[in-house]
Amino acid sequence: MITLSLIIVVLTSLITYIGVKFIIPFAIKINFVDNPNNRKVHKKPLPMLAGAVFTVVTLIGILVLKWFDYLPTNLTIALLLAVVMLSTIGFIDDYYKTKSKEFSPFPRLLVQIIAAFLIVQFGDYVSQIDIPVVGYMELSPVLGKLFTMVWIIFIINVINFMDGLDGLAGGMAGIFAFTFLITSFLMNQPVSALLSALMLGVAIGYLPHNFFPAKIIMGDTGSTLFGFMIGAISIIGAMKTITVITINIPLLILAIPIFDTLFVFLKRIQQGRSIFHADKLHLHHRLLSYGLSQVQAVMIIYLLCITTSASAIFILMSIHF
Repeated sequence: MITLSLIIVVLTSLITYIGVKFIIPFAIKINFVDNPNNRKVHKKPLPMLAGAVFTVVTLIGILVLKWFDYLPTNLTIALLLAVVMLSTIGFIDDYYKTKSKEFSPFPRLLVQIIAAFLIVQFGDYVSQIDIPVVGYMELSPVLGKLFTMVWIIFIINVINFMDGLDGLAGGMAGIFAFTFLITSFLMNQPVSALLSALMLGVAIGYLPHNFFPAKIIMGDTGSTLFGFMIGAISIIGAMKTITVITINIPLLILAIPIFDTLFVFLKRIQQGRSIFHADKLHLHHRLLSYGLSQVQAVMIIYLLCITTSASAIFILMSIHF
């Protein structure tokens, strides 16, 4: 499984790198660019079609894994349908941005709900939980599916909200994918390991084009795809059967963007605004306001994510070894 995962990472990163490289001039030619405004940090229009490359590479990767019988049929169908739906609504959102318009969050939320439902209906969902103090709880199919759907939808938006600086969301997605790859090895979860390798390769292939100064951005299409796949991987693998230890693994891995998002949500509610209202309350915006450069802010957040991810790996290693 380790050798196969390494092959997937290498091939996927190369294909993504080449795909993004060639789509940059195409996006400029058709003027599919993200225009700067007072909330965004980039000062010039940036091509915004990297997410389309992610979608194609991810779909092909899922089909190849199924072709070699590494993915079950039901999960393959759920992933394919969900990726297509999320990428489509993400592309529409990105198209609105090229016109300097805002797309309503509610159609996106509806599609996210459907995508999460596909995973729990045809893939997997959390069926049991063991919480400290409360103790062991068996979740009914309805509660288990609802819990799982909320988790996936939340992670989609957590990753999406962090796509604010050059190299930030892509690098974080790469860190999380690598961490879930390691935890999947430790927990003997081959399906989540191979999917993690797929997304790690996409992130590695994308980052050279996106790290400061960015030549292209992933747009809502890419951030939504990353968020969905990371959320789904955590369900398929580490959170498939939750225990007092493993319930903390995905939470610990994703702690930085999760707590940042919760902080921002609470601030917006406190100020009487929609939780989807665009502002500069996120961690990366606040780091910039302290006088840090984009690269410094991104590296600090990388370090924080690596710290929480390494902690999760050490916890699992202490259990299994």
